[in-house]
Amino acid sequence: MRLDQRVTVTCTDTDKTMPGTVVRVQGDRAEVSIGDLDLTMRRTKPGLWVGNRAGMEFTIRER
Repeated sequence: MRLDQRVTVTCTDTDKTMPGTVVRVQGDRAEVSIGDLDLTMRRTKPGLWVGNRAGMEFTIRER
């Protein structure tokens, strides 16, 4: 994942997807902006980033 990259964020609780933009990357952590919401994502395994917000889980899969 790299800075300013456009990504697709999936809410695993609702199966909805939304576009996001990477605003910060530090090692295995990244912040993704979805409108006014910022999500902190952690790389849990190669190609999979996971974050939580408001009791919901969000994922990003890298290709």
